[in-house]
Amino acid sequence: MEKWMNRFAGQHLVKRTGIMLASVIVMGMGVGFFMLAEMGSDPFSTLNLGVSSKIEVSFGTWQAVFNVLLLIVVVLTDRSKLGLGTVGNMFLVGFSADVMKGFLVNVLPPAEELGFVVRVLLTLLGVSMQLVGCSFYVTCDLGMAPYDCVSYIVPERTKIPFRWWRISIDVACVAVGFACGASIGIGTLLMAFCTGPILPLLNRYVAGPVVGGNVEKNSM
Repeated sequence: MEKWMNRFAGQHLVKRTGIMLASVIVMGMGVGFFMLAEMGSDPFSTLNLGVSSKIEVSFGTWQAVFNVLLLIVVVLTDRSKLGLGTVGNMFLVGFSADVMKGFLVNVLPPAEELGFVVRVLLTLLGVSMQLVGCSFYVTCDLGMAPYDCVSYIVPERTKIPFRWWRISIDVACVAVGFACGASIGIGTLLMAFCTGPILPLLNRYVAGPVVGGNVEKNSM
């Protein structure tokens, strides 16, 4: 019986690892749609797009570097939230976004030629991919990206509700990114004000049933 349970646990780990890797790639692809539509991006990407353009390095490279800096902070505060998912998110999201943007610019016209409606639809697609992808990778419970770790660490250690803390740091990221030259728009506002309230619902009712396991701690 014990042998069978260990085998089942191993299979479940493989399943969660596969879902986690797919979800972070989907998140990166969502950022690619944001970048093409030029109607803003999620707050963390807005911050990194602004800084990366300011210092003239690729988005994927800067996002990886900044994630390493945040990782040091998380290691010093709460290592329990780190794992394979941390590494996957740190490196796959940024580079997936670069690849997706490169593909889209070769098959679609520039943003100014797409038209407002098409750009809005691309932005909404990017928002959906970001939220759903984030929900699945968090629910897999294989470790979070440093930015998401901070989103959960502070509410757990204070009386600040997750949704309000997440909105606060998202708005701060948008402000810094905008100051560095990143564009903001519908996508930015949707991600800044919808992630906090919607992510726990997606964790509980969408990702949870698919991934399995206990999602209570990720449904704050």
